[in-house]
Amino acid sequence: MNILQVSTGFDISHNGGITNYVRNISSTLVDFGHKVTVLYSQDNNQEKDYNFNLINIHPILKPFHLNSVISNTDIEKVEKIIKKLNPDIIHVHMMIDLPAGILEIFKKYSKVVISLHDYSYICNRIILMDREGNNCINNNQNRKCESCIPFEETIDNRIIAGVLRKTAKILGVNKLSNSSYHHERLKYSQKLFSEINGITAVSNRVKEIYLSNGFTNDNFFVNHIGNYTAEEEFRSSFGRKDNIEIEQKIKFGFIGFLDFYKGSEIFIEFAKNSYHDFHIYGNISDSVLNRIKNEPNIFYHGKYNHEDLKNILMNIDIGLVLPVWEDNAPQVVFEFLNSGIPIIGTRMGGLPDFINDQNGRLFENTPNEIDNMKSFIDSDEIYNFYNERINKIKGTKKAAEHMTELLNIYNSI
Repeated sequence: MNILQVSTGFDISHNGGITNYVRNISSTLVDFGHKVTVLYSQDNNQEKDYNFNLINIHPILKPFHLNSVISNTDIEKVEKIIKKLNPDIIHVHMMIDLPAGILEIFKKYSKVVISLHDYSYICNRIILMDREGNNCINNNQNRKCESCIPFEETIDNRIIAGVLRKTAKILGVNKLSNSSYHHERLKYSQKLFSEINGITAVSNRVKEIYLSNGFTNDNFFVNHIGNYTAEEEFRSSFGRKDNIEIEQKIKFGFIGFLDFYKGSEIFIEFAKNSYHDFHIYGNISDSVLNRIKNEPNIFYHGKYNHEDLKNILMNIDIGLVLPVWEDNAPQVVFEFLNSGIPIIGTRMGGLPDFINDQNGRLFENTPNEIDNMKSFIDSDEIYNFYNERINKIKGTKKAAEHMTELLNIYNSI
């Protein structure tokens, strides 16, 4: 089978959830005997050595732009690539710097599967949160986006956009004017989605949110992704864990980019005046860094390389996954569980698909439940929680299992 994987917006070697996943399944598909090409953008000019083919494009739009663009000249550029490749399947994972109309070109020349790893087809901000930081699950068919996204935030030219933002600040206004075309792009995308051969959502909540926003398809699957950390080679690196006795400090760990959206406020609240230690591995926003400087039990370890992951996990007792947005299916959940680490997390997005009473505990993102969870963490009950779950946590789906499911989807459409 000749398969094109589409993942634009980051260099394919980027150490992120979607790009890591695309590299993994592309390599595995080649091992299964298929011809695989990955279409990506934002090349970092570093040498790449993969067993699959690569095509780098240079889109007009920048990643994370806030425009609602249906068509531009990138459509003709991509069409030439598709004609030359003549793929049997085009699997779209991410296209945050391409216009929506690209999907029409894809379905013109091939069968198409779209994997929903984020909410970019519904929300230009991708995370379904407005500019005030409130969850925005239903935005009135994207009409609310016009006031949520100021016109000046849709300007790709940084200099012009900067001047416009400064102008708004000088004038003492929240924004200069509303943006436009968000409702039109949504209606266009809804129609295209209904015509695509197959849609896969990485969690039940993702499917639920897309359906509630008018994205339907006769072949709409929930397909939990596989992860290399589920393999025995990885899991066997972690020996049997010892119980933690009362009065011993527990090491709580956060892995990833800690900012407001990933739950920095909750993390700091949990750590405040706690007897236990709280560790952060990965990037961190400047505002969070300033706030934790005087917290004696918060330890920031900085960025890490992928090769460091096992050692990091070996130094964490309980994992914290605290998104305040509808996080689709965080990879860190698989990394924690497959290393035998119980998780405390917010009941958001895809987390309930993977975290249950046997391997963790979830709480609602409300002041009352946050207070209750903080009290639980600071009580003796936290020791029972940990000791009762370690050495019993089941692994998540393996890459080969996921690949078999994915090939069944390819063949069924």
